[in-house]
Amino acid sequence: MSVIWNRLLAKMETRDAHPEDFEFILKLTRHNMERIVTEEWNANWEKDVEPNVVNAWKAQGEKKIIEVDNRRVGYFWFEQHPEKKEIFINSIQIVEQFQRKGLGTEVINWLLKEARNHNLEFVRGVVQKNNAHAKEFFERNKFKFIEETESGILVERRVDIK
Repeated sequence: MSVIWNRLLAKMETRDAHPEDFEFILKLTRHNMERIVTEEWNANWEKDVEPNVVNAWKAQGEKKIIEVDNRRVGYFWFEQHPEKKEIFINSIQIVEQFQRKGLGTEVINWLLKEARNHNLEFVRGVVQKNNAHAKEFFERNKFKFIEETESGILVERRVDIK
């Protein structure tokens, strides 16, 4: 990892998302996911996807903003399901110019630590079948591809309990 990346990771902070972050989150999600989701689901972003994202965002899970030098560069959204012994990743989105610099891996490490602290056994998520970048990311981060579902491919990583 280069010195620049190490400095970037050293400056990475996470904080709880606030209502005023929602516009940033919606815009980033659309920028990163519109083509992938509309192609895979044959859906219209404004009609079919965005309303579901907005409703789910309001109702489900914990949301964290990723910042570097006090600038929002991404977010992640997850749910803890103790009955399934899992943390489920709803979304990890990072601004394009900050992708492939280790921030996503830092998010995974944060989620694994959170799962370990709550005695959960897995971190899981769903990847769209046509999202090659995300599939490579999860594979690099030691996730196993478990099964194809209607909405994508279920991925999981067992938490190393200490």
